[in-house]
Amino acid sequence: MVWILVSVLIMYAAGLIAMSWISLHPPRIPLFCSPGAIGAPQEEIRIESEPGIELVGWWVEAENPRAVAILAHGYAMNRAELAPLAFQLWRSGVSCLLFDFRAHGKSRGAMSTIGLREKEDVAAAVHFAKNRCAAPVVLIGSSMGSAASALALGEDLSLAHGLILDSSYSKLSNAIPGWWRFLGGLPLQILLWPVMPMASIMAKINPYKVDVAEALSRLESTPVLVLHGEKDDLAPASEAERNLAALPAGTRAVWFAGCGHTEGRWLLPELYWAAVAAFIERVVLENPGGNRPPGQSKG
Repeated sequence: MVWILVSVLIMYAAGLIAMSWISLHPPRIPLFCSPGAIGAPQEEIRIESEPGIELVGWWVEAENPRAVAILAHGYAMNRAELAPLAFQLWRSGVSCLLFDFRAHGKSRGAMSTIGLREKEDVAAAVHFAKNRCAAPVVLIGSSMGSAASALALGEDLSLAHGLILDSSYSKLSNAIPGWWRFLGGLPLQILLWPVMPMASIMAKINPYKVDVAEALSRLESTPVLVLHGEKDDLAPASEAERNLAALPAGTRAVWFAGCGHTEGRWLLPELYWAAVAAFIERVVLENPGGNRPPGQSKG
């Protein structure tokens, strides 16, 4: 009986180590959609984020663009996730840059930190876009992409003129158990709880210090739009509410009734697009000086 118990514990520990490694090295899923497949022009581009980290993406150029959108996908996804949105933005006169985060899609890099180091990828994408398009910049993220965009903008307010957070977590320490809960409910969350400290040691990060709300509190006058599903099990409504509390009073939030994690754009597309289009229009009207830092005039 003792040997059976020891064997079970050894297998459990081995499983936790394996899951910790997998969580930092998510499987790379194939590209499943592209702006070009839907009808927009697309150019494959490469961006160096950090030494040895080359990002692969698509540049979608609109004629006489009134804005440029940086589209940042979610964890375990790739740039194809936001291809339909890129097509809609292109039709409305917005150029887009979609890219694969490190350790995702076709980009290089072996480890994902679910937002922390990915903020460097967002910053690199913005610098590339600014060299291609002299228009106001809007960051649009999905889940991990939202968090990475907020963290990047919190460090450098000159990166963008607006930020759209779709289904963002507020603290990474809450997002990791939320992922297990999302996949298998509370029993799986409890069973895999040790994965968080194990993966943190492997990645040399402290998830309790990766705080999106703290980054948002630094944005001052940069407009933010919060999009969140009311039934989100991965990043519960409380995460969006914590982010909203860090933003100026009056920041708009759009809640998608009956929608889970990142489902608003798929299940209620008219509401999603109306909110995104209105927000971009606001950013364009408030920033006639193109991609100059927010608050800096043309002259």
